[in-house]
Amino acid sequence: MISNFKQRTLTGTLFVGVVAGAILWGSIPFFLLMFVINFLCLMEFYELVLPDKRWIEKYLGIIAGSIIYVMFALIFSADLSLAWYYHIIPVFMAMFIIKLFEKTHNEFSTLAFQVLGLVYITLPLVMLSKMGYLNSFSYSAGLPMGVFILIWTSDTGAYLAGRSFGKTKLFERVSPKKTWEGSVGGLLLSLFVAYVISQFDLFDTVNAIDWFIIACIIVVFGTFGDLFESLLKRNLHIKDSGNMLPGHGGVLDRFDALFISIPTVFFYLQLTN
Repeated sequence: MISNFKQRTLTGTLFVGVVAGAILWGSIPFFLLMFVINFLCLMEFYELVLPDKRWIEKYLGIIAGSIIYVMFALIFSADLSLAWYYHIIPVFMAMFIIKLFEKTHNEFSTLAFQVLGLVYITLPLVMLSKMGYLNSFSYSAGLPMGVFILIWTSDTGAYLAGRSFGKTKLFERVSPKKTWEGSVGGLLLSLFVAYVISQFDLFDTVNAIDWFIIACIIVVFGTFGDLFESLLKRNLHIKDSGNMLPGHGGVLDRFDALFISIPTVFFYLQLTN
């Protein structure tokens, strides 16, 4: 138990250091980080949902997701014109046409999982990358860094409160360990941290009220993200999405809260900024 705790602590510390360092370093490290996360998460996802498929059927979605992410990253940084948005169309058309040559007699279910991976993983990471360029072509680390801090804070607060006070199950059928008390603890700690970061110039891309609302969104929809991935693993009868992060499971396990909360935060920011 002690060994596993030390392993989790070391892995978690390195993980936070790499993510924070890349975001704060600049736009290129930030985009490279998101590209790697996108690649690894897609790889894990397709290994889970398409375990018996050939490599081309798994890697087709990874290739498409990588192309889409790079295209949007270059648009955000003004290296490509907005007209390049339309180049997402041939990427999807290629995925459809390739199905004619696979001869697996299961082409449509494979295509459905490939597209689901792009919607579930790649598009949220594209939205997160856009937050570094909110209303500007100049990169600012404050918003994506703040979002990650609040996601980590929500997880930490929920864990500590749930362990200390958790009694009322939140969604026992999907995740027996989650409790309402843990969710409230995550919310309270996230609101406190939202206030703290709003006092620093780095995070002034949005105002304090926005940070409070973003914190609430992350707690609520981050929980949905956790539950969705738990449901996926229960359907597949597995405990972790992978073993890439010692003591923590797979990469998907570390970013599951992000995939549902980021689109909701992005939608809020588009409405208010």
